[in-house]
Amino acid sequence: MSEPTTHATSNLVYIFIDYSNVTHEGSRELNIANDSFNVDLNRLVITVRNGRELGRVFIAGSTPQTAPTPYKDELSWQRAKDLGFDVKTFQRNASNKEKGVDVYLACNMMEIILTKTPGILVLVTGDSDFSTPINKAKEKKWGVEIWSWPKGMAKDFKSLPHVSLKDHHKSFAYVTKAYSTKSKYALKIGGDIIKSWRWKNEPIMEYFFTRNLLCQFYWIDATTAHLYFDKKLQLKEASDWWLSKDHPNMFIEELGRDIKNDRMPRETQDKKFAEIVTELPQQTANEPLVDQLFNGGM
Repeated sequence: MSEPTTHATSNLVYIFIDYSNVTHEGSRELNIANDSFNVDLNRLVITVRNGRELGRVFIAGSTPQTAPTPYKDELSWQRAKDLGFDVKTFQRNASNKEKGVDVYLACNMMEIILTKTPGILVLVTGDSDFSTPINKAKEKKWGVEIWSWPKGMAKDFKSLPHVSLKDHHKSFAYVTKAYSTKSKYALKIGGDIIKSWRWKNEPIMEYFFTRNLLCQFYWIDATTAHLYFDKKLQLKEASDWWLSKDHPNMFIEELGRDIKNDRMPRETQDKKFAEIVTELPQQTANEPLVDQLFNGGM
């Protein structure tokens, strides 16, 4: 991992994330359809924070002008807000181009640079539209890091300390897609206990991430999910792990590559975002990020 510039006098890390750039370039980098590719913002922050003391986190993204905002994005932003991050979204213009995202991040970068003791500025994007605040940060003796996907990294950033998101993507990215059972081994989990999980995806993501596997799963309904694996041994290990947990009345079933007599999930989501948000638990911004990484599913 590249080291930040060494002028910083504070250990605080200030993180600025261009959500649209991270998700779009990530799906392109990993060759995963954009509507199936997801980024867990809490885990992304933990990854780029890299054990250092956190100052603030700013996240900006965009929404369609005419079509509904994808519910996966709404949920991601809602959770980030509940974690105490500064989140701002902007409606795209009539040509479906982003407007305001870069300006919002750049303005907040300048404010932090000019009003805080020099620390470490972490910019998570490959977009080159941040040369002014980056140059100002270097002038004011801030440490600077760029985290981006290799294919989407601007040439101007290559002279700065930078880290490839691709090298760390298994710690924060996940795929929600109903795979063909001819291409993946599937593990079916379900039960009413899932309703009590603080964040429904967390126990699943925790299993994949701690084993350095790309997290791949799909919710068939509110309490039933398929988890996907590339190897039979991975399926067996996952089955044994879930069976070892004290989850009352949870059912675990190895489906292998041949799901018979089991309803395959559809690629569409019928549930409206407004209905999903009402089910989200409330989290306090004062809770440590690591404590919030996983709570209630183990």
